[in-house]
Amino acid sequence: MADNPIQEQMRELQAQIRELRETLGLQGERAAGQLRQRATAALEGASRTAGDAAQYARNEAATVAGVVREHPAATSTALLMAGLIGGLVGYFIATSSEAHQRSHYRWY
Repeated sequence: MADNPIQEQMRELQAQIRELRETLGLQGERAAGQLRQRATAALEGASRTAGDAAQYARNEAATVAGVVREHPAATSTALLMAGLIGGLVGYFIATSSEAHQRSHYRWY
């Protein structure tokens, strides 16, 4: 019994579809591998950067602590001055907003 041309074309089409699936599968695996490698490299870079930033912060904190230990009087004076300036700024802001609020409450 001879195959008719439609069945033969169907077999060829099925074979082409199988080849296309295999090709797409291989390309997908390659792309996933490349993406995995890039993500791993990016995470390693971010981890290194975070570690460097943490080490820098530790070094700076140690430097500040050393200065504070060497000059306790200057440090306490600087902190006291910063507190006084902050208090004065807060006082002036509070009194200026209070005067502004009083002017809005006049009913006469």
